[in-house]
Amino acid sequence: MTPEEFFYHVFEFLPRQGPGCTGATKKVYSYLSDLPGDAKILDVGCGSGAQTRDLTSLSAGTLTAVDNHQPFLDSITSWAGKDGFSWRIKTVCASMDALPFEKEQFNLLWSEGAIFIIGFEQGLKAWKPLVKKGGYLVVSDAVWFEPNPPQELVQWWEKEGYIPKTEDQLKEQVRNAGLRILATYRLPETGWWDNYYIPMLARVAELRKTHGNDPACAAILDSCEHEAEMYRKYKQYYGYTFFVMQNE
Repeated sequence: MTPEEFFYHVFEFLPRQGPGCTGATKKVYSYLSDLPGDAKILDVGCGSGAQTRDLTSLSAGTLTAVDNHQPFLDSITSWAGKDGFSWRIKTVCASMDALPFEKEQFNLLWSEGAIFIIGFEQGLKAWKPLVKKGGYLVVSDAVWFEPNPPQELVQWWEKEGYIPKTEDQLKEQVRNAGLRILATYRLPETGWWDNYYIPMLARVAELRKTHGNDPACAAILDSCEHEAEMYRKYKQYYGYTFFVMQNE
């Protein structure tokens, strides 16, 4: 098993592939007061579809779930069939920086904790054309909550290859992209622990028994634990913020 295959092996069996929770998805969705009942929704970087399922229950429209890892999409197809949603959910295996859709095709583009892969500013510029005029974009991304974060935390983010910006800095990027900010909402702590780190750490402990002697696999497991430890120590300094935007 290659390191990339093992990485996916860790996350394929988790309820979520990143921080999030149903309560936050519902709260943020409530800001979209005039979304059409038959809305066409695009979920970018959907993973195995925890928020896709939530959006299906919140809307009567159709959803297109996009990820570049087919097993995640297969999981969505499986639960959608069991839940009777197959006719409402379509999956597309594609890269988020080359989405195969027509301009102004969707009423809502939704992306939880995934835009960092191509960058907040670049993501907004690439995705905005896919949304109808008057439609919405909702994304969550890592931000600094407090100034002057500890050096240990900054160095960890630098090693991860993505440095958070402040909410005000990202708001400025939203405006520069020609979008109007309707609301922001910080993901509560439960979205990090109960729905992500607790199951992830349990998965890590399980895999150490079978793959802990493989240096490449052990390094991935160590990284997962270190990420959770950084949040435990420094959660007051950073987190995820949802940005609710309208395409004017």
